[in-house]
Amino acid sequence: MSITKTMHINRRQFLLSTAALAASLRSSGVRSEKFYSGPYLLRIHASGGWDLSQYCDPKVNQPHLEPITNWSDEQDIKWSGNIAFAPVANNNATFDALASRMLVINGVDTQTNAHQTGERHTWTGASGEGRPSITALFAAANGADLPLPMLNFGGFSATAGIIRPSIAHPGSIKGLTAQRSTEESELLERYRARGLDLVTEREYRSPWAQRKISNYRLSNQSKMQLDELHSLLPDQLENPDGTHDGSSNLKAEIQVSLLAFKSGLTASAECSAGGNWDTHGDGEFSQLLNITALNNGLTYLWELAESLGIAKDLTVIVSSDFGRTPWYNSYGGKDHWPINSYLIMANNPAWGGRVVGHTDEMQNASHISPSSLQRTSSGTLIYPKHVHHALHQYLGISEFAKETGFDFKDTELFDFFNPKLST
Repeated sequence: MSITKTMHINRRQFLLSTAALAASLRSSGVRSEKFYSGPYLLRIHASGGWDLSQYCDPKVNQPHLEPITNWSDEQDIKWSGNIAFAPVANNNATFDALASRMLVINGVDTQTNAHQTGERHTWTGASGEGRPSITALFAAANGADLPLPMLNFGGFSATAGIIRPSIAHPGSIKGLTAQRSTEESELLERYRARGLDLVTEREYRSPWAQRKISNYRLSNQSKMQLDELHSLLPDQLENPDGTHDGSSNLKAEIQVSLLAFKSGLTASAECSAGGNWDTHGDGEFSQLLNITALNNGLTYLWELAESLGIAKDLTVIVSSDFGRTPWYNSYGGKDHWPINSYLIMANNPAWGGRVVGHTDEMQNASHISPSSLQRTSSGTLIYPKHVHHALHQYLGISEFAKETGFDFKDTELFDFFNPKLST
């Protein structure tokens, strides 16, 4: 299904369901402003370790050294504004369209070659267990009482007990949100239809009655939000893209996530880029298949977010376990390399169109000044904790992180989101 057709159907469904929803809210006494309306956070994880020399930290072959990329024998690094990218796959069209929305953070040292540790370090800011992912922390800070505060479509997730994730395949959400006739819902409807008319004014104002009324209204609100999402979800979700060693459901996961955001049900979502990025053999061809699907998903994401009117409230973070070695192994692939990158995206932000952090010609991370973001021997390597510390501040969850004991109080604050600074 093309995005044009999908948007037409969803927009028509949305307008119809909004009118019905407003009418039901008026009749039930539930106030529409209680529906969550942002901000939203969406994570995309490239599971297995992406080859950044083929993407947002491109490298060319150096004289008298082992080759880093096959494309650099005949092509040069491409640029979209201030962002460099490899001239392969569909990178040219994607970066030209989306670079203004991007902050690229290169040269992030995950300090590991192990997948589970790399995933955990990338998404929680710590290599050890016990911390929530950035998406879980965000959902707990902004929407802990929502019916589906955080969606997870598989892959790494960590909540540290602060939020209840909803783990599902994108195709199952339509069925999960369908109306069900239960004894509880029937009792609630009976209470709504006749209970309030029978109690006296004194009884109505009693703490006991107020609790019952409040509980009913919250329950009814959740039900209507689920009904809203069910009405927005098309019967046919976006088709998978081909990838290395599998397929990518990224567009369908994005589709469900953004519709859940629009419905007021959800604050954050954890999506998978799909495919197998752990390409120890035939790595370049395999990575390019995965990159193409990822780029297709990113383009679709912002088109859909714009169509739904939620782009201005959305932040997207893209990363992987770690990177891949600068040299090829004997199988033509690349092995694990601890140096990683993050793509952080928003709706044409002041801080977009920039690259911070740096790696040398052989993908070794450089020391960076936290205040100027310039390379300097007196600076520090960028670790995931630095990215998370800055994200806490940017996303407005620093105080919540501090209250729950998940802040990074002893960590340097890099000025990543200062639009005047680049590396």
